[in-house]
Amino acid sequence: MFLKNKKIPHIEFIPILVIAFLLYKLINNPYTFLSEIQVALSFVFSLFSYLIWAFAIAYFLNPIMVLLEKKLKIRRIFSILIIYVFLVAVVVFAITIITPALTNSVKQLSNDLPRHINHYEIQINELIEKLQSYDHYNVEIYIRDNLEKISSRLMEIIDVPIEFLLKTTMSLTSNLLKFVFGLIISIYMLSDKEKIARGAKKLLYAFFTNKNAYTFIGVGKKTHYVFSKYLFGKSLDSVIIAILCFIILSIFKLPFALLISIIVGITNMIPYVGPFIGAVPAIIITLFISPIQALWVAIIIVLLQQFDGWYLGPKIIGDQVGISPLLIITAIIVGGGLFGLLGMFLGVPIIAVIKIFIDEYVDKKLKTKGLGGNEEL
Repeated sequence: MFLKNKKIPHIEFIPILVIAFLLYKLINNPYTFLSEIQVALSFVFSLFSYLIWAFAIAYFLNPIMVLLEKKLKIRRIFSILIIYVFLVAVVVFAITIITPALTNSVKQLSNDLPRHINHYEIQINELIEKLQSYDHYNVEIYIRDNLEKISSRLMEIIDVPIEFLLKTTMSLTSNLLKFVFGLIISIYMLSDKEKIARGAKKLLYAFFTNKNAYTFIGVGKKTHYVFSKYLFGKSLDSVIIAILCFIILSIFKLPFALLISIIVGITNMIPYVGPFIGAVPAIIITLFISPIQALWVAIIIVLLQQFDGWYLGPKIIGDQVGISPLLIITAIIVGGGLFGLLGMFLGVPIIAVIKIFIDEYVDKKLKTKGLGGNEEL
């Protein structure tokens, strides 16, 4: 009789059932479950790609819009107009000047590679001929037997930067249309961001209890804080590093300055391992032109990354992420393994958000046990 008169909040059981189902799938067959999650997310991203692009653009431009509105005291419509005129000018500049130069660099690199490989093969053969006069213990036979293995391994190393460049070029081309439509939609998102936020809050309070809705809003605010500080700061940091790299390489008249600078700027978005990922293709590309120039490229990239790690990065980003190098590397490995380059970019802020809530939960549990501070443990 008591249960008949009591209203059971069925909707509150939905998250519990979903979590229980996901945990069952994860424990039962983790590899299949992770691959299914990856396929599902890829489908969702492709289905809502235009909206995702629009949200990403609006999310990056929102801090600039807020800054213009607060500092210059201008209306929303004019701040949006200033931002998008500047953005369109940057895109047009990239399409008309940077893209052709980048394409020519890739074409030149592809055309010159066979000639450089042939040059090194001639040098190796000359070295083998010189060794013939000293060959008393089958040195020549050993080198000739292993030459094919060395050549195949060399080609594998060469394919890494070439494949990276081709995939990046194709990805940029395929996403250009999505970017254009996303750019248009993002204008409406920025213009009506307060209405969108208010509508999201209404939905939360309508479908969940006040306590749960308040919790979700708190999670959203903390997530926004970490992501905005990290992504915007890291993007600005990477752009500055790419520009500095281009200027220095151009001053020293090193080859493929634009191409190398773009690689360094993109990979710099990944903490710790990003500089090493960017340095490998840059050095290999230059190595076929001149080993001395490749050494200079390596020195310049190392010095830039030291400048970034010790001064520029902390100055722009500060300690907003607040997680240890071990967690950062773990986030990069897991994120890259599951979702590729995007996972490597977003893995760090995601794990930072997770760490915030774990720390809060642990502190709450410790307080209930009478252990308030670290000095008591």
